[in-house]
Amino acid sequence: MGKTSTARILAKTLNCEKGSQTNPCNQCVNCREITDGNSIDVIEIDGASNRGIEEIRELRENVRYTPAKSKYKIYIIDEVHMLTREAFNALLKTLEEPPPHIIFVFATTEPHKIPSTILSRCQRYDFKRIPLKEIIGSLNRIIEEEKIQISQRSLLLIARESEGSMRDAQSLLDQVISYGGKEIRDEDVTEVLGLIDQKILYDAIEAIADRDAERCIEIVSEVYHYGYDIQFFCRELLQYLRNLILFKVSEHPEELLEFEAEELEGLKRQAEKFQFEQLNHLFSLLLKGEEEVAQSTFPRTMLEITLIRMASLRAILPIDEIIEKLEGMGKVPSFPGKGQAVRAPEERAISPKPSQKGKKKGEEPERDSDSLQEKKVLENMKAPEESQRDGEAPSRERVREGEDRQHGEGSEIPAAVYEGTWKGLVDFTRGKSPILGSFLVFGVLLYMDDEKIEIGFEKDSFHYDRILERSNRSQLESICHEYFNKKVKVVISPMEQVTKTKEKGILNAGRNSQSPSEGRTGNKDGENSMVQEALRLFNGRVVEK
Repeated sequence: MGKTSTARILAKTLNCEKGSQTNPCNQCVNCREITDGNSIDVIEIDGASNRGIEEIRELRENVRYTPAKSKYKIYIIDEVHMLTREAFNALLKTLEEPPPHIIFVFATTEPHKIPSTILSRCQRYDFKRIPLKEIIGSLNRIIEEEKIQISQRSLLLIARESEGSMRDAQSLLDQVISYGGKEIRDEDVTEVLGLIDQKILYDAIEAIADRDAERCIEIVSEVYHYGYDIQFFCRELLQYLRNLILFKVSEHPEELLEFEAEELEGLKRQAEKFQFEQLNHLFSLLLKGEEEVAQSTFPRTMLEITLIRMASLRAILPIDEIIEKLEGMGKVPSFPGKGQAVRAPEERAISPKPSQKGKKKGEEPERDSDSLQEKKVLENMKAPEESQRDGEAPSRERVREGEDRQHGEGSEIPAAVYEGTWKGLVDFTRGKSPILGSFLVFGVLLYMDDEKIEIGFEKDSFHYDRILERSNRSQLESICHEYFNKKVKVVISPMEQVTKTKEKGILNAGRNSQSPSEGRTGNKDGENSMVQEALRLFNGRVVEK
């Protein structure tokens, strides 16, 4: 990273005989001695080997003496984070009140290990990694001066392996030149640096995309044959998947990936073979597999199994698409047990519309007596006040009494109107919101006219509490508005026991529409409503053991 080199340059700048300036002259005696490392006023200390309290006590004794011939006595402590806590405490007093001729320069790669009491008394400068382009430019100047023949792809590999350190990049280039001579091949660079051939990684992704498990096993055999470290191969393949993911999430991945145009085109073609969710799942599988490889006594076998799992992974649907499909299952529901399709919202009404078959345009259809009777019953039937006070639904006898008053003795209530409308509303709500529909299943229709619909729920039950929530009430009113094609006020009433209303003949379409398996699994408190709704959506059944 160049920490100590920067510290020496700072020391030369402070002690240069021509005075403190931005750039030292590198010609005077002080500058040359610091460059050669034999200046008596610039002391370099290795924190890893001089980390004890005794060494720091000796340093505290020496700081009292003035510099021999320079302006400042400078202490450069490399890897300062290696000092013990006791050594830091001994150094703290000197840092708080240093002599005017003393300057401390601390160098470390792990500043978080330095106590805050020390950091608060220092000026901190964080070094950043050198950009890849600058490293490649510096390496190009070296090979031009040395007349070395090497491809730009090889220089890119060297710069990438240096991880932002110019010194490491130059050191790696020196190793490659020592191995390959004046003419360096790409294979020489890959072999010296111990890198995985990009073609093997490319073939591995191709085999996963083609769902070719046999080819995956052959690739593992090649990796093992060439002597590559299995865990290192996993890390390189993870990096490769990361590059593919960048093509999915970024509009300009070439700015994030420093590759040649040919390599970028190959990555783009492979990324188009996958969905983002699939790449994300592949990355998770490989990450877990890399951990298993590191802990396993059979790393090759674990890598084979991991690649087979990845090749066997099927396309994954996004969660929002799955929800849309589930909600779409209830778009055109049927009345339970009748097989009759629910009418479209614009055709729905509280009472059935008379048939218009055979009528000419503009001619008003005739209304038969049954339709008029049903409409009058729906418009005029009111829930008795005493039933509302007691929290119970009106009985069939009371409903019949209301009809008798309107139409005379012997008239029969058109229960099919109630049954069809209520069941249709329950199924329509299920199609719009499966969760809200599962709550409505446990409700009972108490009263209905052109302006209001009253639904009863067992008092203090889970479904009663949930249906009273503002969001659920608002959603239910919107669904009723769409179902009836007009604004209808929704009233939620508490009831002592829903089962009593059923005994009295009030329609309970939600309970009647349950399948036999749902009836066995449900209970009075409605604790298994979500299970019942899942059974309905996925056409499942409960197996009793």
